[in-house]
Amino acid sequence: MIKGIEKIITKLKGTPYIIDNNLTLFAFLGILLKRTGMLLRGILTQPFLLESGHLFFRGRKVSLTGKKKIKVGKGVTLSDYSGINANLKNFVSIGDNFSLGERSFIEGFGVMTDLGNEITIGNNVGIAANSLISVRGNITIGDDVIIGPYFSLHSENHNFSDRVSPIRMQGVTRKNVIIEDDVWIGAKVTVLAGVTIKRGSVIAAGSVVTKDTTEFGIYGGVPAKFIKERK
Repeated sequence: MIKGIEKIITKLKGTPYIIDNNLTLFAFLGILLKRTGMLLRGILTQPFLLESGHLFFRGRKVSLTGKKKIKVGKGVTLSDYSGINANLKNFVSIGDNFSLGERSFIEGFGVMTDLGNEITIGNNVGIAANSLISVRGNITIGDDVIIGPYFSLHSENHNFSDRVSPIRMQGVTRKNVIIEDDVWIGAKVTVLAGVTIKRGSVIAAGSVVTKDTTEFGIYGGVPAKFIKERK
């Protein structure tokens, strides 16, 4: 049975997938049962989405708003208590083999007077638990991106240049955020509006990224600064 599952997952992902020998049969069956329940919920959800590839896994108490603006590829997993709010001007577009961790949210709706723009996510992207992506300006995440837990991304800033008016009355500035292919972002990283994280970059845990990175650069700190280049 396990070998059969390995073959199926390998075919879906396009890369070899070998289950650890230390995983007990009891634990494996528990995981299989949970994934089966997620798949059934996904099958019931698919007709309501704008587009959906096969094998869509939806966890327990997943919140999906604006379903007709959500496009997902094959092998997409939305873990328990996660959510997508797609009340946007455009769409939430997600590629193949995407996973959204428990209690993580893609949040497109801020206020009714000015909806967020859009978010496009490539193939083989994983976003770990307790993360928030706030879609205001356009957000693009490329292929093969790994994002750790407690990540946050914000594509909007509040204006505050006027000392007399309350900040909440001064409006906002939206800027696009781009995370290119083959990027690893550690736990508790914050990415701010207007940033491009270039291909192959590594962002250390706890960093706040306020400026563009260079290709294959390693960055860390608050604000994040260049440490060295990947070899």
